[in-house]
Amino acid sequence: MFKKAIISGVSLVALTVLLAACGSSTTSSSSSSTSESTSMSSSMSTSSSSEATATSATAGEIIGSDTSSDGSATEITLPGDTVTFEVPASSSEEYLHFAFMHAASGEKGWYFAPESEDGIALSSSMFDDADTVDITDQIALFAAPDATTSTAVTANDGDLMYGTSDNYLKATVTMENDMYVITIENTSTGDYETPFSSGVWEVTDMKETSFDHTASAALSTLATSGKRADLYTEVKEDLN
Repeated sequence: MFKKAIISGVSLVALTVLLAACGSSTTSSSSSSTSESTSMSSSMSTSSSSEATATSATAGEIIGSDTSSDGSATEITLPGDTVTFEVPASSSEEYLHFAFMHAASGEKGWYFAPESEDGIALSSSMFDDADTVDITDQIALFAAPDATTSTAVTANDGDLMYGTSDNYLKATVTMENDMYVITIENTSTGDYETPFSSGVWEVTDMKETSFDHTASAALSTLATSGKRADLYTEVKEDLN
């Protein structure tokens, strides 16, 4: 079973069902996601050159390295482990969006995303005073229990405990080889303990509301089952 007990009131059986096949997708590693993202970025820059007002964007997947002991849940991030993904850097400010499931929430559909609908601002100036920038406090919990809901979580829900982002994770950004490297450590313990599902990210060159704050069936699927494939497909189609 998971290497630690999940929070009170959420059974292992429920988590196994909810996370089953959450890693199913057309890619199986962070490096393949990055390659695809870089390619998508190139194609977007070509199309945006003919439309001065068009938003340039690229997207990818957040793929954990853990698997449940029974093999039913793959590409997740268990408490104590980390997941890393890379975002192509540009010369101007960019805005990072992402979503991945708070797995212990089950059908309540809690997920992590940037607190701001604009996303998390990324720029080279972030690193003027440090090599690593902590963005933990720019992440918050949201809920998408159905296709018409995407709302901030602000209180406990029965035995499910709400907390600020630092109760669950630590997130940092570094710059390596013209890539922003985002590392998310699952630090959840005790009442807040939960695995994270795999997820989806997008980076844009404009402040705007994106998939992580827009209610949809695909976002709800990620938030309630941990399956990222539908949301990733939807985000990629929106870039075309």
